[in-house]
Amino acid sequence: MVTTMEDVEDPGVTMLDTGDVADLFRQCDPDGYDETRRRFYREVNMNPFKKHPESLLRMIEWSFCDWFAFECAVDAASIADDDENGAPRFRISRPDACRDCDCGPGHGPRNGTCAGTGSAADRVYGKSPYLVAAERLYDCDRISAAQLADMREVDATNFASMFWITDANAAQSRMNVEDVMNGGRYELYCPPDAAKYDGAHGGTIVNRIAKVRGVWRPCAIAIYEARRPNTPDTRDVLVGAFGPRGYQPDFPGWLRFFYGRAKDTGLDWDDMAARMENA
Repeated sequence: MVTTMEDVEDPGVTMLDTGDVADLFRQCDPDGYDETRRRFYREVNMNPFKKHPESLLRMIEWSFCDWFAFECAVDAASIADDDENGAPRFRISRPDACRDCDCGPGHGPRNGTCAGTGSAADRVYGKSPYLVAAERLYDCDRISAAQLADMREVDATNFASMFWITDANAAQSRMNVEDVMNGGRYELYCPPDAAKYDGAHGGTIVNRIAKVRGVWRPCAIAIYEARRPNTPDTRDVLVGAFGPRGYQPDFPGWLRFFYGRAKDTGLDWDDMAARMENA
């Protein structure tokens, strides 16, 4: 039904493949899935008249799976509504499938400042597809209690934001980042990124992170990253532009900002950059 993935560098931590989670709900609730996917792509607002690289289109689709698995909500009445053969008949909540937390800006169950275990989020926002799939795997004896606990922590603590890199150390597999939107600071366990940015004291990553077993780590693919510009002035500009008093997009909004067309101008990031250069 859904496969699990152990962190290659840390095989003790288990996460679900969000692509498989999305596919499970596509099979269970095709109309709800299609409606939610259309809404996501409307928000991202890719330019249909521009040829996009296949790698970018794959990244956008995988980002949809991450957003769907973590930020959508499941109709509670459907969780135990199996068919006569015992197969799940999960449904996405309607009309607004997103879980929106009132503790911080943007969509999603967490912004990094919450410390919930998932139970409160279940009551207020509805369970995410990620959590529902994890609990079904446990009920079917496909995963252990420890693996379910990992997945519950990922579900309860994950959030997406823009991060400024303050330090990266490949030898320690650690990277220290500052949350540009919300102001928090995090030490991430992320061997690939720590190696890629080893020695960096600046740079930008837009990604989703989660805290599992007391350690923060990326739990999705980065939707944007740039090692330069990396100056303190750049960091200050980003905090002013995207901090608590600036523009605070939700997850589809981040994708629209970098790869889609602005709602007011119809321009994408490349178009706007070109106009600024020619101004």
